[in-house]
Amino acid sequence: MTTYLLKPRIPGGTWLSILLLVIGTVVTAVSFAAVMSIGLRVVGSILALGGLALLIMTVVRMRQQRVWVTFDDEGYTIEGPRGEYSGSWVDVTDVAVSRKTAKIALWHGEDRRTVIAHPAGRMDDEFMRVREGIRAHLEALDA
Repeated sequence: MTTYLLKPRIPGGTWLSILLLVIGTVVTAVSFAAVMSIGLRVVGSILALGGLALLIMTVVRMRQQRVWVTFDDEGYTIEGPRGEYSGSWVDVTDVAVSRKTAKIALWHGEDRRTVIAHPAGRMDDEFMRVREGIRAHLEALDA
């Protein structure tokens, strides 16, 4: 059994949330150290808490978008944000790969297909390993 993990890209907003968290923390710490106004402490605390909240939401969202692909000798299982799908290698009649959108479609006759879509929409090393794993399992059936 082999399992692959396809992860989404880190959103650009992540860096903004980290920046807000750092600035807010620094402002709050300086206001306490220099015994400055309460207003500066409040502003720093709001910035820090807002940045922390955004960072937590980003991490949770990224974890929800992960796609787990598991292969064994009998078939495959795909678990992701759209649900869980599985199939048998014996039933696969065709395979289509889209390099542009980083998707693999496993056809089971003309009526049913299972699509493995990379959440980042790109061909990375892990996605290439998934593609090679599919090829190896299908070639093993022909041998």
